[in-house]
Amino acid sequence: MSTTEQTADQFLELLQGFLRLQPKLIKPEQAVQFKKQMERLRKSGMANPEDRPLFFRIFAILAHSTLPPTMGELSSELGIPLSSATRIIDLLVDSDFVERVNDPSDRRVVRIQMSENGKRFSKIAMEFIKQRIASLLENFSSSEQKQLLQLMTKLLTSLQAEAK
Repeated sequence: MSTTEQTADQFLELLQGFLRLQPKLIKPEQAVQFKKQMERLRKSGMANPEDRPLFFRIFAILAHSTLPPTMGELSSELGIPLSSATRIIDLLVDSDFVERVNDPSDRRVVRIQMSENGKRFSKIAMEFIKQRIASLLENFSSSEQKQLLQLMTKLLTSLQAEAK
């Protein structure tokens, strides 16, 4: 077995360990609000476990879009059928996380953007995740943190190149 294959096996074991891990999180006030928002979303019909990763991907896409995407652009970026994207967006609209808006240059085109509530929700989630990451990184020296960041960046770059 090559060194790369051994490393891949070890990486897979680590990944499986992370997935099994259920860390005890200290819930700051913002996390409580985040939990309430998630519960509201679940009650709206977003209980399908397959939809949950899409929910976070949609927020990431909307947060990083210069121009709000159309439903077609969003479904294409998510790699799911338009009908599935529409169903999920309907739930997010009903839960006041996203809104449909007319394109300023063509009123026939409908775009999707985060609502003010969705922006607050996204900000709270990102702040919570950042605090959690900072807490975990306290166990690493400065040089280890730098090395970890470099290696993870390299891994992401490889995955992005592979996806093209």
